[in-house]
Amino acid sequence: MLNTYIFDFNGTMIFDAELQQQSWSAILKQSFNHVMTNAEFQTAVAGRNNQYTFDYFADTPLTTAEVTDLSAAKEQLYRDICLKRPDKFQLVAGLAGFLTTKQADGAKLNIATASEAENVDFFFDHLQLGQWFDRKQVVINDGQLPGKPAPDMFLTAMTRVHGDRAHTAIFEDSPSGLLAANHAQVSQTVLVHDPNTTPITIPVDVTVDQRITTYQTLPADF
Repeated sequence: MLNTYIFDFNGTMIFDAELQQQSWSAILKQSFNHVMTNAEFQTAVAGRNNQYTFDYFADTPLTTAEVTDLSAAKEQLYRDICLKRPDKFQLVAGLAGFLTTKQADGAKLNIATASEAENVDFFFDHLQLGQWFDRKQVVINDGQLPGKPAPDMFLTAMTRVHGDRAHTAIFEDSPSGLLAANHAQVSQTVLVHDPNTTPITIPVDVTVDQRITTYQTLPADF
């Protein structure tokens, strides 16, 4: 029986791919004169940390300071776009009810995200995540752990809420995140997909146990 639920954030708790693509397209065009394709977004952006993405698109190696400055500019663009698009900047349908029910059942809840601290604080402030999650327990992109598809972020998120693999479900939206969930060897890997976007291509070596577009369709006993 499941008693621990770990969530990626972007694309899993909010359907913000359009907002992410808009901000990434702007910063890559501005900084590298590169026009990002949808395929590049899926392989080099979705589920990846900023260090990986900027290194991927840069013609020459970037310094830590350069990545920090680029990341700050990109994330400010993203947050500005979020506040202008309340139609997109909201929790996925059914998620609030699912979290409230699981919390009442005594389940352990946590987030493991490639987002950086300032964005996570922004999400907590504007989406009232504190009613379900402890901000101090959330695993973020702070350079201390390998990024997905390594399982470290998910394993750390489980450990912080005293969960175990045999009773854990991980919710993800990207190929690298799904692979990380598989590497974590949890009981259930759930693919969350925005029905308004093109379905992702799931590698043949990735296992997905559930596929949802809304949390309202999860089985009552999940």
